[in-house]
Amino acid sequence: MTTLKTNINSIWISCLFSILMAFNIQTSLANSKVKESKLKVEKFFKSLKTIEANFIQVGPSGDVSNGRIYLDLPGKLRIDYENPNNLLITSKGFWLTIQNRNLKTTNNIPLESTPFSILIKKKFDFENKSLFTSFNNTLGIISLKITNPENKAEGLILEFSEEPFSLKRWIIKDTFGEITTVLIQ
Repeated sequence: MTTLKTNINSIWISCLFSILMAFNIQTSLANSKVKESKLKVEKFFKSLKTIEANFIQVGPSGDVSNGRIYLDLPGKLRIDYENPNNLLITSKGFWLTIQNRNLKTTNNIPLESTPFSILIKKKFDFENKSLFTSFNNTLGIISLKITNPENKAEGLILEFSEEPFSLKRWIIKDTFGEITTVLIQ
C-alpha cells in the first residue's frame, strides 16, 4: 500500500514538473517571439523614409472613406481624402493642418497632441518613458500598441504583416474611446 502511494505521489510530482516545464518553455518562446517582433518593428522605423499608398478608413460610426497617404520622413505627412469627404491633412513640422475643401475651413492642431507624431518622427524610441509600448505577435500579425501612461484610454495600434513585413493598418483610439481604423493598401 505504501509503495502504491509513493508511486502515485511520484506520478503526480512528475506530471506537475512536466506541466511547469511546458509552461516555462512556452513563456520563453513567447518572449523570444516578442523580442524578434520588436527588432523587426525597430528596423522598419529606422529604415522608413517614405510611404505612398491608398487607404480605406473606417470611422467610429462605421462611415468609410478612401484616399491616399504620403509620408516623407522626417516630418512630412499628407493625407488626401477622396470625395465626398474632400479633406486634406498635412504636416510639415509643429502643426497638423486639417483642411475641409468643401467648407473651405482650416484647423491647426499641435502635432504632438496627435497619434501622427509617432509616425512621422525621424526616430521612434521604444525606451521613451513618456510612451508605453507593448507588442503582440499572433498568426503572422505583429501589433505594436502605443499609449501615453497618463491617459491609457487613448492610443495607437500599428499592425504589421510578418511575411512579407509591411505596415498593414493602424487603429486610433481617441480620448472618448472612439476607434478609427485605417487599412493601408
